[in-house]
Amino acid sequence: MKLTLKNIYHITLCTSLFLGFMSCELEDTVEEEKAPSEPEVILNTENSIMSFLVVLNDVEYKAEIDTLNNSILLILPFGTDLTSILPNVIVPENATISPNPSSVQNYEEGVIFTITAEDGSTKEYEVTIIAPSDENNIIDLTIENELSQSIRGFIDEESKSILFEVPNTLDLTAVKVSFTVPDMAISEPESDSVIDLSSTTTFSITAENGDVLEYTVSAYTENLLTNPNGDNNGSGWTFSPNTGVETNSEYGNIFYVTANDGDFSPHINQTINFPRDYSDKYVLFIGNLTTEKVIEDSITRHSYLWANQIGDFSPDDWIYMQGMIHSVGANEWEVVSGAHKLLPNVTGTYFKIAQGLRNGDPYDGTTCKFRDLEVRLFESAEDAAIYVSQIYNQ
Repeated sequence: MKLTLKNIYHITLCTSLFLGFMSCELEDTVEEEKAPSEPEVILNTENSIMSFLVVLNDVEYKAEIDTLNNSILLILPFGTDLTSILPNVIVPENATISPNPSSVQNYEEGVIFTITAEDGSTKEYEVTIIAPSDENNIIDLTIENELSQSIRGFIDEESKSILFEVPNTLDLTAVKVSFTVPDMAISEPESDSVIDLSSTTTFSITAENGDVLEYTVSAYTENLLTNPNGDNNGSGWTFSPNTGVETNSEYGNIFYVTANDGDFSPHINQTINFPRDYSDKYVLFIGNLTTEKVIEDSITRHSYLWANQIGDFSPDDWIYMQGMIHSVGANEWEVVSGAHKLLPNVTGTYFKIAQGLRNGDPYDGTTCKFRDLEVRLFESAEDAAIYVSQIYNQ
């Protein structure tokens, strides 16, 4: 085939145009590849409540957040007004909370909050705020005697002790006890339980907020003295010469001891047999005493109480219980007392009221006087001290 010059020109021109076109396409492709791409936007998916707290009187109270059950519990002090709560709630960045915590103030019932993450996902939390009672005291407590009569206990809140004066005939091993505690409080044992009161027992009271308070509960005897008020006949007592009992319109019956010439130590005494085993427990002697005369720096003319224990023990274990002596001025009444631990196997005590005398002091007819005499048995020296300070003659 023969190619003419004209044909060669056309071929060359077409080839140049084609190559130019392809070069432009390649340049456009390269330019497109070099252009920067748009960054991918990642939205926050967090939709949890991170913190929930309330500030009261400059004190922060932080809630417990249960992430498993999506629940929140906040415990505030007893008495907090749950209709006026302004919580501080922290949620993730760019998340929203509905309703607005500042618009919800009444938490007497549970409140549902919805947290919406930046990506639109949601989570609900139920918020419960409580102000549980912290009251866990025993308000009133009684037991029943053998005649089904109620005996009210004395409650000493300072020491958290409760004392019952019980008849000597009452079976202490099975006593029905009834008592009152604040609403929502739980007691152990429960009211109307039968308990053993032959020794000190403990009651636990748990408040609504979980605080626990323990009371010790103990029994003590009635006055074990026979005819303690005298009744002007002295029945049950043994009198020495120059001793006796008289009636006073203001104070009632009063025992007296007078130290005359020839009398070393006149006294009045009584032997007491214990109604049950009181080994290792405590005996309390107490009375209101005075004297007509006091000799300075001497025990002379001071009225006093003393006793010894009776039981199956050796003379080496015999205990002389004294120190219960009138110590103030003449013609001033003073309550004196002493609590002493009893020996094992003790069965009773020999109780005496007398006037303190010292060899060489004059016997000048001074009279010492005694009233409101008592002998009682207690579980502990602490119980006896409560009786002396708060129950005796009150």
